[in-house]
Amino acid sequence: MTALSPDTDPAETASDETDAPRSRLNPLAIAVFTLAVIIGGLLVWLSFTGGPQPGQFVVPLNTEGGGGRTILSGDTVTAPPPPQVLDGTDTPPTDTAPPPDEPVVVAAQDAAEPGDTADASAEPGGLQEIGSLEPLPLGAPLREAPIAGLFEETDNGLLPIISGDGARAVASYARPFTKPATGVEARPRVAILITGFGLNRTFAERALEQLPADISLGFTPYSGDLQNQINAARVDGHEVVLELPMEPFNYPDNDPGPYTLLTSLPEDANRKRLEWLLARGTGYFATVNRQGGRFLSETDALSPILTALKLRGLGFIDTGSTVRSATVESVPEAGFDWARGSQVIDATKSPRQIDQALKELEDSARQSGMALGIGTALPVTVERVAMWAEKLDAKGIDLVPVSAVLADR
Repeated sequence: MTALSPDTDPAETASDETDAPRSRLNPLAIAVFTLAVIIGGLLVWLSFTGGPQPGQFVVPLNTEGGGGRTILSGDTVTAPPPPQVLDGTDTPPTDTAPPPDEPVVVAAQDAAEPGDTADASAEPGGLQEIGSLEPLPLGAPLREAPIAGLFEETDNGLLPIISGDGARAVASYARPFTKPATGVEARPRVAILITGFGLNRTFAERALEQLPADISLGFTPYSGDLQNQINAARVDGHEVVLELPMEPFNYPDNDPGPYTLLTSLPEDANRKRLEWLLARGTGYFATVNRQGGRFLSETDALSPILTALKLRGLGFIDTGSTVRSATVESVPEAGFDWARGSQVIDATKSPRQIDQALKELEDSARQSGMALGIGTALPVTVERVAMWAEKLDAKGIDLVPVSAVLADR
């Protein structure tokens, strides 16, 4: 028997013995556990929201003035290294190669078949003209890129050049088309450029299924799978242009992406950025502005870029989305192939408005003989353009690639 001290209550002692095995919860431990559960749940929720992860960014495909709205929401690509070109004395870092999953373009001796070299189709000492290639049979693919003699190897990648015999990318990589016969009144002609491809491969594949080969396609330089997508487009018969991000009026609130060409940078710095962008892929015949309201309005900034494109044998398309464009005043005096869009066909993203814009484009072609429409890679745009193109011939209008517009100038 256990002896009890004089000041101990027998009932209290029995109660203590009965409760001894029970563990008491510390209020602090409960609070810590609850907080951990909340944080863990939040992290799990964020992992399923589809938002950009570290090292990724979302590239908005809005037209200028769209307030940075992302059209292809949720599409992310591995972010290129941040721009290091700060002034004319700096050079881009040598580790700006494409992401590891981007296909490596092999050198000319490996990529080109015997005899698969550029065909100048020009007078001795002259430059190859757009439209000098023989038209292709229906459904035939374009020539495999790169074509020997039309590129140089650099630390950034392959850059286009004019070959020793005068062959140029603007002519060699363009889709061959039939020129109007001399002395015969030509039917009105319309060209369509659909931009914004590269970030969403599903959109690109659907577009290739729906659009006729004479529709030209524009690709962003930020795609981690850019060369494969360019190759697929060319196999399907589409000529390709490369988008050049240019400074909009509300930059940096509206940022087209890394290595954007800026009016605040010196000429040499913008040229180095241009070379980085051009080296992302090969097989394009021309470039097109991505946004760029401010940059296109500044002759001092734009003129050196257009001159650099001319020296590399490339063309340029001004989308015509800004009324303050100084492209006409900035183009080199001679030998440069460029065009300005007649109309943005999907400024309003609705089937009815797109159909109306395409009708207005037809009217413009009847008045001037040639018209160029610019659209974005939205499913609704691709669908309406595909349906419109099927009925164009019956209206007495020819559908031609964008390169035919450059040749018409």
